[in-house]
Amino acid sequence: MKKFFDVVIAVKERAALNYTAAMCFYIFFLWVFKQEAAPLPMLFSLLVVGVIAGLMQVVAFSDLLIKKLAYSWRMVLFFVVFGAILTAFAVGFHWFPTDQAGAWVSFGVIFVLIFAAIAAGIEIYYRASGRKWDDRLDWYRRHKDK
Repeated sequence: MKKFFDVVIAVKERAALNYTAAMCFYIFFLWVFKQEAAPLPMLFSLLVVGVIAGLMQVVAFSDLLIKKLAYSWRMVLFFVVFGAILTAFAVGFHWFPTDQAGAWVSFGVIFVLIFAAIAAGIEIYYRASGRKWDDRLDWYRRHKDK
């Protein structure tokens, strides 16, 4: 039961962050396209997508369901599955005119760019964190015999 609640808490935390990030992007695009209001179905769909993204993050990037999978394959799994889910929501909630090829290209490019930026940010963070812990371990090894 503890594991279940750990998953619920992890999904809740990620969903909150995802929704906040989605709202920041949405507000930016509302400003770019000079829109004054946000339709309730759009806000609801972004909330549901945020929760799904949180669940996908827990599933794809933990050993909860998928054991011993390389990080790069986890990234591919998340990219493909979440991309499909995001596309379904875009169509179902009419995020953009789906009959225009340019809108699809923009949607795809924005998805790839945001995914790449987040992946790069995470990679930089973990490399910096790893270096910090390596430095601390080196300091400990040098000073433990003194």
